[in-house]
Amino acid sequence: MPAPKYPLYSAAISLFNSHSIPYYLDEERGWVINISTLKSTLELAKAAGTEVRAIVVINPSNPTGASLSEDDILSVLMFAAEHNLVVIADEVYQANIYVGQFYSFKRGLRKLQTTSHAQYANLQLASLNSVSKGLAGECGHRGGYLELVGFEPDVVTQIFHYASISVCPPVIGQCLLEMVVNPPVEGSPSYPLFKKEQDAILNNFSSQSSVLVDVFNRMEGVRCQKAKGGMCLFPTVELPPAAIEAAKKESKEPDAFYASRMLDETGVCIVPGSTYGQKSGTWHFRCLFLPSGLEWIDRVVAFHKAFMEEFSGVGL
Repeated sequence: MPAPKYPLYSAAISLFNSHSIPYYLDEERGWVINISTLKSTLELAKAAGTEVRAIVVINPSNPTGASLSEDDILSVLMFAAEHNLVVIADEVYQANIYVGQFYSFKRGLRKLQTTSHAQYANLQLASLNSVSKGLAGECGHRGGYLELVGFEPDVVTQIFHYASISVCPPVIGQCLLEMVVNPPVEGSPSYPLFKKEQDAILNNFSSQSSVLVDVFNRMEGVRCQKAKGGMCLFPTVELPPAAIEAAKKESKEPDAFYASRMLDETGVCIVPGSTYGQKSGTWHFRCLFLPSGLEWIDRVVAFHKAFMEEFSGVGL
């Protein structure tokens, strides 16, 4: 699984008496997947006696906002085929691309199968989409689907039976899912309004993301990569040693200590990077920019300056 990742994956896999092996995304290159990191991670896992069965990819990424290129996706698929791994592609933010274009894993798989059919004929892909994210539900309504490609019919039947145990979808979620799968097309009566609202949402995301990246990168000790999609950013924050010690005294991770102080003093809620996974010795936070307006950012800048002065004597 990627690190950072959406925490539901680590929670869900524990139900199956299994565990995850984190592969760290390349922050310096905009949180992309580094194939050499994948290879070394797999080798270490095998050396430790772990039977690795699948690879999870979140694209566009939650929490980093990164979006993979066609070459990145093809490289992951080739890696999975080489090592006989099931690909679980979380693509729930696919409608939220505001820099570049979305390229799906299924499209990449079909391309590989066209050029080298035998080598990729049996590659198994599970693709996930949801109305709970993206443009339709926007973290509100619930509904989604799973597409299985390359799986044996008996396996699909068992997965369907397992999923049916807890199925209780809300009616609105089902209606929204139909709209996500079959959106208005050009020439239909509702298309102009749909396109206008879609463009407005994406332009708002792009604008707010750019402003936040600029502000974060001007804050002392904070570095933030640009996002291409999704609704959030994942900046690095270099916390002073005194702040790390203060966090230990409260039995908190340093980034959780920073986030809780920010919430108490500004009313702004960020999520510590330790929730999502991060390289040892680094600290991050996830910042969502779904709501319109950035009037709260001045409070965050003032808080950060005071926090740094309190624990290191160094301001902005």
